[in-house]
Amino acid sequence: MNLNKSVVIESIGAEKNRPRSNDFAEFENMSDCEIWKNFSKGDSDGLLYIYHKYVSQLLKFGIQFAPREVVKDSIQDLFLYLKERKNQSTEVKNIAAYLYKSLYRIVKKKVDDSLKLSSLNPNLEVSNWKIAISKEIKFIEVEQQKEQSEKLQRSINDLSIKQRQALLLYYYDGFTHNEIADIMDLKNKSSVRKLIYRGLDTLKENMAL
Repeated sequence: MNLNKSVVIESIGAEKNRPRSNDFAEFENMSDCEIWKNFSKGDSDGLLYIYHKYVSQLLKFGIQFAPREVVKDSIQDLFLYLKERKNQSTEVKNIAAYLYKSLYRIVKKKVDDSLKLSSLNPNLEVSNWKIAISKEIKFIEVEQQKEQSEKLQRSINDLSIKQRQALLLYYYDGFTHNEIADIMDLKNKSSVRKLIYRGLDTLKENMAL
């Protein structure tokens, strides 16, 4: 399956093909708990709002550890799964953390299943995975010259997959150490701190060369 927005939106139950931002105005001042509770009671607009708010972030997160097409399929699977279970009373206090954790598990299972059927070395496919440098990422100060940006990009891509994931979740998406540990199925927040600190140390060392 491809991540076709019209397919996902129609599956959720919306009658309009491309909702306008003001269609979701009622949700902007609601807490995550309230939005999720409405969705759980069968409000398809609530699920549409969740989809449009988080789909780009989920894609950006997923492509750090899996091919883009696998991530697209996984996002569609995730939202179709949510649609089917919308009348269940699961309590969600942080929608973003719930979606990231769910997507992480779906993608990981797809990748693991693919590797079982393949003789490929899983490490070969990660060499070109990148975290796009953004002005919103404040974890290291660099000059804006092209040479420095390229050097930073190479340094980021030299990090381990888990280090890149942890840095992205913490500095770009703003999750806490505990939330990241939950999303990445790590033992505790100390494991997250180690990933982040070691990643930063590696970046600083590489940038100093």
